[in-house]
Amino acid sequence: MRTRRPSILLAVVMAVLTAACSTDGSPAPPPRGSVAPITSGAPGSSAERPPLPSGFPEMGGAVRLPLPAGDPGLIALWESAEVGSAAYDFYVAALPPAGYPIIGLYPGGGVAVIRFRVQGEVWQVVAHRATHGQAAIEVRLDRP
Repeated sequence: MRTRRPSILLAVVMAVLTAACSTDGSPAPPPRGSVAPITSGAPGSSAERPPLPSGFPEMGGAVRLPLPAGDPGLIALWESAEVGSAAYDFYVAALPPAGYPIIGLYPGGGVAVIRFRVQGEVWQVVAHRATHGQAAIEVRLDRP
């Protein structure tokens, strides 16, 4: 009778894992480190972007770009000729003194993310290489 206990425990663990891994029809999250846009809750709804707060730190030499349509989670976008960790290092140093407490640092080779608070919400600075070799710097609503 003792030999059944591990098999029952294994069956319970497998049932829990299967339930946790099953989908509910919602789209799968983007792969880790990707920079996929977030969408609003209701299909066809147009979510309004929150404005970038006045006095938000901007990296010297970065050029502000127009925001693409269809990505309501993107709040601001810049390009910089300074590649590598320059944008990440700048925002790690600049956010706290400007009043934006950092709650998570995620340096990476291709994509680096800084999660920080803005008036009770969590936002992100995402730095990654743009398609033509420059650095892209995004400020966006928090996402997984």
